[in-house]
Amino acid sequence: MKQKTIEQPCSFFGIGIHSGKESRVKLLPLPENSGIIINGRPLSINNVSKTNRGTTIGNVSVTEHLLAAIYALGIDNAAIQIEGEEVPILDGSALPFVEQIKTKEQKTDKQFITLKEQIIISDGNSQIVAEPFDKLQIDFAIDFPVIGKQAYSFTLEKDRFRKEIAPARTFGFEREIKTLKKQNLGQGASLDNALGIGKNGYLNQPRFDNEPVRHKILDLVGDLALLNQPIQARIKAIKSGHRHNIELVRRILKSCQS
Repeated sequence: MKQKTIEQPCSFFGIGIHSGKESRVKLLPLPENSGIIINGRPLSINNVSKTNRGTTIGNVSVTEHLLAAIYALGIDNAAIQIEGEEVPILDGSALPFVEQIKTKEQKTDKQFITLKEQIIISDGNSQIVAEPFDKLQIDFAIDFPVIGKQAYSFTLEKDRFRKEIAPARTFGFEREIKTLKKQNLGQGASLDNALGIGKNGYLNQPRFDNEPVRHKILDLVGDLALLNQPIQARIKAIKSGHRHNIELVRRILKSCQS
């Protein structure tokens, strides 16, 4: 399997879901073995500054939807230029990125990260278990008020990601809106860019009956992009979030060094 880059430059423009401010992203192709470069710096776990309501890299927040698209499309080498505080939320999913980004195969072979042993991240009721496997498979389970328990199993393939995971939007609870606003979060959130959940259920039409758990898989794929190299593993996640995903990435990289 060969490395890939962006076929041609492309741009995205919109508001940030938390800042409510306009931002722009431009993607550019790069040569083999360049990796993913974001605002002039290699994509790295060391540059993650926050994991509250999204993954912040340096000074840019909510990077996970764009990175999930890049990862799922198999892109190894690309430059990401971001103007603004956040990656634009667009429709709340990764689908607009997946639909617009075109890829180009390169000459160098792709190199995968493979696990030597099981890795377990435990934190109260949250857990992630990663173990050796011959492809990337994610089994995710959540349990939230109102929507209850949801579970989904997904094996990473470009077409499956486009149909099953990319359209799943970020979701939020109506009861949290005031608190988020006081924290200067969710300033750009609306039912146009998120799946809303009220006391009696969904506030707008879900794209899937289990859209929230599918979006949690999307977020995990985006955070795995911080490895800056594709991984083959079976990952089982229960009630986990960005903080746990980042710790998993950290532990995987540490295991590769030992």
